[in-house]
Amino acid sequence: MVKLLVADDERKICRLLELFFSERGYSVLLAHDGPTTLACIRDERPHLVFLDLHMPGVDGLDILREAREVDETIKIIVITGVEDAQMIQRVKALGAADYVIKPFSLEYLQEEVLAKVSNSLYEDLRAANQELKRSLEEMRQVTRGIVAAFSLVISKIDPHYTHEHVSRSVEYAGKILAKLREMGVALGGMSDELLLAGILLHDVGKIFTPKEILFKPGPLSNEEWRIMRRHPVDGAEILEQITGLKEMAKIVRYHQEAYDGSGYPEGLKGEQIPIGARIATVVDAFDAMVTDRPYRKGMPIEGAIGELRRNRGVQFDPIVVDAIIGLYEEGTLKPAHLPEPAARRGSCRAATPPAVLGLVGLRAGGGVPGSASPAARQRFR
Repeated sequence: MVKLLVADDERKICRLLELFFSERGYSVLLAHDGPTTLACIRDERPHLVFLDLHMPGVDGLDILREAREVDETIKIIVITGVEDAQMIQRVKALGAADYVIKPFSLEYLQEEVLAKVSNSLYEDLRAANQELKRSLEEMRQVTRGIVAAFSLVISKIDPHYTHEHVSRSVEYAGKILAKLREMGVALGGMSDELLLAGILLHDVGKIFTPKEILFKPGPLSNEEWRIMRRHPVDGAEILEQITGLKEMAKIVRYHQEAYDGSGYPEGLKGEQIPIGARIATVVDAFDAMVTDRPYRKGMPIEGAIGELRRNRGVQFDPIVVDAIIGLYEEGTLKPAHLPEPAARRGSCRAATPPAVLGLVGLRAGGGVPGSASPAARQRFR
């Protein structure tokens, strides 16, 4: 709705214009002196001002001058009782959009003045929209650059494995997003691009985890697990410092949460966990199960789907599990059994969640069967 300010010390004119503009859908503000007019302009930022040049308290020319300093997009129509060519030239030089001379008819206001100003407002709006589009595209480019930079940093942890893992995770996540939409699942206001970027960077916090812990071939000590479990918070704290990435940071912070509340760092449960993080948990686990490691072969896709079924509603969001199962049944989920390079002979926790390894008995330092108790599974988180 267009916000309009009528500033005139003649209250009869103000009431007449208020009625006229209100009937035409404008939101109308009134001011009867100079200081009130300036306060309205500063606080309310009207789109359009009808300004009497002879206002008590502050001269109309001073109001016009200051209004332009506050917001030069405000359209100001000057009202004057004298047809003075020199004065008209001055008000136009100060930025007035138009002027009307008392007495005037309401028909003249609508047919001449408002038509002209409406066209000007439309052009301003179109220009503002174009500038907004340019700014948004610049922001997207910056965001893509930041994501690419962090992705490169993650890949330096293990350039042959971690980078491939997160790339596959994004591919799986993109398919899951499309499937969830097909299923009518609400995904919130975050764009697919930011959701996928958050999943891509889910392990960014591991750049702070000592490599002797990330690649330790045997079981971790309790203290090492405490350090290991810091990575979601560490990663989120990095992204939270960057404008525009705060929602993405939630995916990073909560991707190790479990649907039943047994995960970390906060023990969130069910839909308390952001949808992006719930997707990340499933794709991270799925890729860990089907991908070859130096110490074991990746399991067949049927086995991975079976594990997801068994832990539906426990470790994993049932809806996300249903989506990935739907993709499998359609034949559109085709994991690549890419081997981990022989140079890394450890458990490579840089991309493999301990919870998944514990559940499916794939841990290098000693297997934990899928039927292990909750306490045993918790030990391998």
